[in-house]
Amino acid sequence: MSKKNNSISFSKKKFGKNNSAISLIFVIMFSLLGVIGIIIDWKSGLSGLALVTVLYVVHSFVKFNYFLYFIGLSFVAIYLLSEWQDIEFLQIVLSSIFLTFLFFIKSSYQTYKALDSFEIFYLDSRELHCLSTENDADYKGYALDPRSYLKKYAAEKISAISFKRKDMTIAIDDLLIRPRALTTIDLEQIYDFVKINYPNLLNRDEFIQQNLSKENQYYIHNIYIFSPILILALVIYFFGDNGKDHILTLCCLILMVILPVVISKFLARV
Repeated sequence: MSKKNNSISFSKKKFGKNNSAISLIFVIMFSLLGVIGIIIDWKSGLSGLALVTVLYVVHSFVKFNYFLYFIGLSFVAIYLLSEWQDIEFLQIVLSSIFLTFLFFIKSSYQTYKALDSFEIFYLDSRELHCLSTENDADYKGYALDPRSYLKKYAAEKISAISFKRKDMTIAIDDLLIRPRALTTIDLEQIYDFVKINYPNLLNRDEFIQQNLSKENQYYIHNIYIFSPILILALVIYFFGDNGKDHILTLCCLILMVILPVVISKFLARV
């Protein structure tokens, strides 16, 4: 820990070294599975490679929402191609997923080699740096590469800081930030620092509760948005003879692309 100029900071040596090593191993392993897929079935493998390459190029030029549309349309096109050219649709999907990891080998290796002392928390009057997973989907990614979850926030946007037992919660705009990798001793020192320098941020539980309600609403909305995908997958399995009913399967795939977007836009207006 270091304190200077009304700031507090915590660093850890070789933080995330083991996580980065495991991440690198998984990236290499999945990449090899993709290459093996090309050797076993070159038509499906090369189709998957072409799909991944096109998606990688398109991602650099379009916004994320339009990119999701393009992914959905790409899989519909691949499904139609598989029916026309006698290529296994499932093998194309698996090949494209595994071959995607080829693009991450270099960055994963560089991250592993560069590990040294790493700042896990910093706070002063201008900004806050901390390790944070803002939703449940981030936890698996954090376990593999925690350093990539270092987030930066403007200190002026902090409306409340709460300390309870071994946890620290920070309300920033509509978000609840829960800094990770801090020990009990670290939290005690941060509490003392905040109590001296920013006492107005303590004991403001109303802001924490307000953001907690918004956080719960966010999870409920995600359930509404992605539930059609699960339901339609079950329809394909039970009523579409596990994809053998081509017309029903194609209709369900199209609805899997359209319904989440429609529901998302509807909820945004409510």
